[in-house]
Amino acid sequence: MDTLGIFKPGISLSKRIFLNKDKLEQELAEQIISTLEVDLKEHNAAKLLLSGGSTPIKLYALLSQYDINWAQVSIGLVDERFVSPNDSHSNERMIKNTLLQGKASKAKFIGLVYDTDNLAANLDIALANNKPFLEGISCVILGMGSDGHTASLFPNDEASLQSLVEKKSAQPLLVTNAPSAPQIRISYTKEQLLKTSKLFQGIKNNSDFYFTHSYFLKNYSEDNILSKTNYDIEFVSSISHKNIYGVQFHPESIMTEDGKKILGNFIRQVKEK
Repeated sequence: MDTLGIFKPGISLSKRIFLNKDKLEQELAEQIISTLEVDLKEHNAAKLLLSGGSTPIKLYALLSQYDINWAQVSIGLVDERFVSPNDSHSNERMIKNTLLQGKASKAKFIGLVYDTDNLAANLDIALANNKPFLEGISCVILGMGSDGHTASLFPNDEASLQSLVEKKSAQPLLVTNAPSAPQIRISYTKEQLLKTSKLFQGIKNNSDFYFTHSYFLKNYSEDNILSKTNYDIEFVSSISHKNIYGVQFHPESIMTEDGKKILGNFIRQVKEK
């Protein structure tokens, strides 16, 4: 039997058991498409982050057959090997050969490797190009290797372990190495993957919001922070814990241009639960 675990930030893990892998892949494909369609309807855009490897190949081929507005879907990777996109070990190559076919060929792909001669320069380019995913993600597909790694966060890798224990990362991307097959990897950090919140889906980074007082939280858990604001000083402007959300600004104010989007996102999450 095969097991499917669906994780949504702030919600307990749910588990379903399937008689075979085919049924699991079909169910997962339908859930992914359903999630994308919600954001396509509400925001006219959807964002999907995928894992590589051989396990999801059939799943991605299934997804490519669905008839949705793929032209408005952005697709990226949670991690990648630092190799040419044409290399046989490239996750980008696998995604393009499986998912970005047929109807899904209209989707926009945003990779993590652009300059294999200069790792630092490549990280700068990847970070700039991946900004859309930092502003909200419709769905993230994560796998787990036999050694317990997910994305490219590996046991016994110093950079991976640091990302797992850090409550605040300097950048959303980091460089790691796979101990079992030493090779440079680029991966989203644990913090970035866990901070995927649909409360701000469709809201661009550095958007303006209306504040009417100067109070702000000082005693908080870094794990609960959704956003920070800088106005002379940096302070926490929104938090979440399980199914609880709190914002310091006023989303209901007519002076908050994206307030209706936030309230709509909150209502949809309540309905999903």
